[in-house]
Amino acid sequence: MTTTLLLGAAAIASLREALAEAGYEFRALDHAHWQARGEEVVVSAYRSGKVVVQGRGAGLFLGRFGGGGGEGPGETQVGSDESGKGDYFGPLVVAAVVVTPEHAAKLAKAGVRDCKTMGDEAVHRAALVIRALCPHAIVALSPGQYNARHRETGNVAVFLAAMHADAIAAALSGAKGCERVVIDQFTRPERLRAELKRAGVGLPAEIRTKAEDNPAVAAASVLARAEFLNGLRELGHGFGTELPKGAGEPVDRVAREIYALGGIDALAGIAKTHFKTTEKAVSARR
Repeated sequence: MTTTLLLGAAAIASLREALAEAGYEFRALDHAHWQARGEEVVVSAYRSGKVVVQGRGAGLFLGRFGGGGGEGPGETQVGSDESGKGDYFGPLVVAAVVVTPEHAAKLAKAGVRDCKTMGDEAVHRAALVIRALCPHAIVALSPGQYNARHRETGNVAVFLAAMHADAIAAALSGAKGCERVVIDQFTRPERLRAELKRAGVGLPAEIRTKAEDNPAVAAASVLARAEFLNGLRELGHGFGTELPKGAGEPVDRVAREIYALGGIDALAGIAKTHFKTTEKAVSARR
């Protein structure tokens, strides 16, 4: 597990004192104030203010030294992530989750991590923990709604950025003491910042690639994936079949079958029709 905190100079100094008292071993590190090693955890405090916590003991570290309520070295954050963007069938889902340092420790113990490293059953189990523990919100577009938005904008990133901002604003409405927004970058940061401003979110925003190492973003990825899987299953039930995930030959085959049954209208109700898969299905029937 890897977690990144953003701390001020005073908090970093206080953290060093606390780790020294706990028996952590310190060493020098380029571009950093210090690096400390404890049981199954390495903590690197960089001059930029980032404190990177790595190792199997990261969750326990956050539980012990994470602080809370804006005090101490920890920080309450809201993270967002999406699921279904690369899947031909099924909805597009964005989830936002608010995670305190104490939540981060509990989520780590429950096995919550980047959903791409988890199987479907593990995702569903972890989502139950997240829903019970953390303030959260989900914004989803059915395939029909998705297709309409895509016709209007011609750019998934445009409406996806709005979905992230709306989910974050909704999650924050049920939370207190949140200090930062973290988003896994999928488009220009200025587009995301503009949407956050529109949604009334005034917190500092960290927008970067590979943000799933942040516990709030990881939790959001799990919650979004679970909701996507549920939506995919429900859409498949309407045709008496299991809709495959992703893209590729199994998806192409099912798309051809459904187009043969109900034409483009049938596909438009369960799939993202601007994908090349649609063209393949239509061409196969000519």
